[in-house]
Amino acid sequence: MIRDVHHVGIAVRDMDEAYAFYRDALGLPLVKEGDVPARGVRAAMLAAGGSYLELVQPTGDSSPFAKHIEERGEGLHHLALLSDAVDWQVEALREAAAPLEDHEPRDGFTGRLSYLHPLAFDGAQLEVVQPEDGLRGDGRPTKASERAGGNKHITRIDHVVLRVPDPQAACDRFETYFGVATKRSFERGPMLFAFLRPGDVIIEVIGPKDGGDPDSGRIAGLAFEVKGIDGLAASLKEKGYPVGEPHAALQGGRIVSVHHSGACGVPAAFIDFS
Repeated sequence: MIRDVHHVGIAVRDMDEAYAFYRDALGLPLVKEGDVPARGVRAAMLAAGGSYLELVQPTGDSSPFAKHIEERGEGLHHLALLSDAVDWQVEALREAAAPLEDHEPRDGFTGRLSYLHPLAFDGAQLEVVQPEDGLRGDGRPTKASERAGGNKHITRIDHVVLRVPDPQAACDRFETYFGVATKRSFERGPMLFAFLRPGDVIIEVIGPKDGGDPDSGRIAGLAFEVKGIDGLAASLKEKGYPVGEPHAALQGGRIVSVHHSGACGVPAAFIDFS
């Protein structure tokens, strides 16, 4: 059964640059790092509330993450859903005829996992994972991150944006494949917006209501909930990051964004509901 969003995967060219923003500037605690020779990558997990960011730097041209960066640039790579029974979940996906890259769960950097084929969600990459001990949402920092001062602003991942050519079909697949129903949806101009909540983190599915280019789906945005948005914006600006000015958010509270060029290709937003 799917319990929540476990992590959001980010393909990066330079781990040191990624650490500078996500670990040092944002203060997200580092909870695991290491090389994964089987995938040709160096990987790191940073905690954001009960979920995580997975930073992945390819170490060889044959890595699938190197191919992703070559074709799409660095940035958001995959959305991993937390399962408490991944073997059962993958069997259910096979029975539902979901396109899979991993037809059987395998041991990975974050636990036992299986990638769906990108065609399952029109080009957007999803994964199901039963996390290992230490990556189950306790967000325990390493000694190094404790010495760095830790996170003073970010409380959790608020939502992840999936942009797909057919939002309604994608929502139907979320329910068929994972048992995750749409909570609400609305139209605004030519676009359809739908919201799903498998746990704490919201999945926002957006796209043209009359259909778009096939296989154009992607993980398109990442938003954090924060406390002290003015202090965060000032701190990022002082460090030289391309951050805007906090302003009123449509969903309430105030929001500020960092341009993707300053966040390793990720359109990152920060929302303060207080």
